[in-house]
Amino acid sequence: MIRAALVAGLLLAPLGAVAQAPEGTRLRLSEEGSVQTRPDELQATLRLELRAAAADQAQEQLNRRMAAAVAAAQAVQGVRAETTGYGSASDTARRQFVSQQSLRLRGGEAVLALVARLQADGLQLDQIGWTLSDASARTARDGATREAIRAIQARAASIAGEVGQTVGEMRELAVEVAPGAGRMMAMRASGGVSSASGPTAPTVTAEDITTTARVSAEFQLRR
Repeated sequence: MIRAALVAGLLLAPLGAVAQAPEGTRLRLSEEGSVQTRPDELQATLRLELRAAAADQAQEQLNRRMAAAVAAAQAVQGVRAETTGYGSASDTARRQFVSQQSLRLRGGEAVLALVARLQADGLQLDQIGWTLSDASARTARDGATREAIRAIQARAASIAGEVGQTVGEMRELAVEVAPGAGRMMAMRASGGVSSASGPTAPTVTAEDITTTARVSAEFQLRR
């Protein structure tokens, strides 16, 4: 009977008693944070193109020479190699068949000497440039995110103070990160410049890479 009386009392309570404290103001904000990181990895893309009177001849030459290029890359410590973009076509004007494939390299400064060697072997360098390794990219992403969160918290506190309130809980938070990318140099020469000591490696300068994070949040302000 006591429990029934309590339930009845709650049902009969005025609706206005459900929310006794004022909710305050909801504040929606967006802010950005960024960090600059010195690139620590080279990325290069080379292309091998072979021509022959018959399609199978062009493909056989391409397969054999690309296999040699991949083997040369895999023999260099700290360099990762990946083939991509295999294709064949007919050049009717020259009555030839053309086969081509690309080779993507990533690694440290050893990539430069390898690129020079592959250029001397007939591969064409399409582009090369400094970028961030996976580990450095993650560190930069986390750093930019921290900067953005600190910025949005500071702005929320400033706005709350201007309207005579304080910052309560953060109700929502969304994070977007724009990964930094190094500037890639386009290279179209068919081979490297030779010297007495061997092929000359391309010169690639490095610039700091900016990684930006954007956060959006909703705060509950309190009076």
